[in-house]
Amino acid sequence: MYTSSSQPSAAKPQIKYIMKLKSLLLAALVTCLISALAQAEDRSIAGGGDQDSQRKDRPNHAERGERFANTDLNGDEQLSIEEVESAGAKRLVEHFNKIDSNDDGQLTKDELKAAHKKRGKGGKGGSQCSNCDTDGA
Repeated sequence: MYTSSSQPSAAKPQIKYIMKLKSLLLAALVTCLISALAQAEDRSIAGGGDQDSQRKDRPNHAERGERFANTDLNGDEQLSIEEVESAGAKRLVEHFNKIDSNDDGQLTKDELKAAHKKRGKGGKGGSQCSNCDTDGA
């Protein structure tokens, strides 16, 4: 039954080569996955989990108006602290009192625009809301 041939001994080096190649490919794949996961974690930490910080591009005028309208639950064209909190705009809540220039407890579109312009002049580290849109929460 068993016959000796030169073929099985020739197959052993090929199998070893294939196994080494598979191991190297697996190690490369694991390395890539680990670095991708680390980058994703860094992004989520830097983002702080705030819905607003995840936005990559600036909203256009229509989007800002829509966000303001969606946040303005009672339709009075002003945002109360409760409305801003319920919208989940954490940074806007943090800077609410700084943006509310007339201290009436409401944010108007004009106050948001002014804060956005002031922040633009001061750079990213400005004292105003670091996440306000021109017309929205």
